[in-house]
Amino acid sequence: MSTLIFLRHAHSQANESNILAGRVPGVLLSKKGVKQSHDLVTRIGKAVVDQVHLSPITRCQLTVDPWLASKFSSHIEKLDIREEFTEMDYGDWSGRKLSSLRRSELWRPIQERPSQVKFPGGESFRQAQRRAISGCEELLQERGKKAHLIVSHSDLIKLIAVHYLDAHIDTFQRIEISQASFTVIQKSAHGVNVLTINSASDLSSIVGTR
Repeated sequence: MSTLIFLRHAHSQANESNILAGRVPGVLLSKKGVKQSHDLVTRIGKAVVDQVHLSPITRCQLTVDPWLASKFSSHIEKLDIREEFTEMDYGDWSGRKLSSLRRSELWRPIQERPSQVKFPGGESFRQAQRRAISGCEELLQERGKKAHLIVSHSDLIKLIAVHYLDAHIDTFQRIEISQASFTVIQKSAHGVNVLTINSASDLSSIVGTR
């Protein structure tokens, strides 16, 4: 039985400034995000985690650094960077104010028909979902009972959730994924179950402890 634990990165400077950061480099955590990252030391705590996989975006590494530096991470058998879980490529939209982007003709299709949207100079929601699910399936197919902590981004986690809920990609905007929240998916002999979405609880209450 494999478990995928998705952790959205903590509150960032871009979140604070209402900017769509995308893959723009150098975006750090806000003061609020730094506090969230330190709170994760106890929120993850002794929860069952065997491997940690990070989006290559800096704010994801910063989110989990305090826990990785704590006594609770001593049992981790693997830590790596996974491109499959990186932020969406928003292309020409990257680094722009959301207040400006909301006035774009593309905004409404993004909310109502994302399956038909590809960002100018970037990727489509379908492309992002395919690469994310490819990464999930690779981890789920590993032999043995493993719990994977994956630090990623809101849109990616929402796209993954709707896939395993067997819902249409056009429904993914109905899901809320807050900063530093957990979304947990578990594979068993009977298929893949979504245990929780957007949880602000301690991880041990969802997956148990060692």
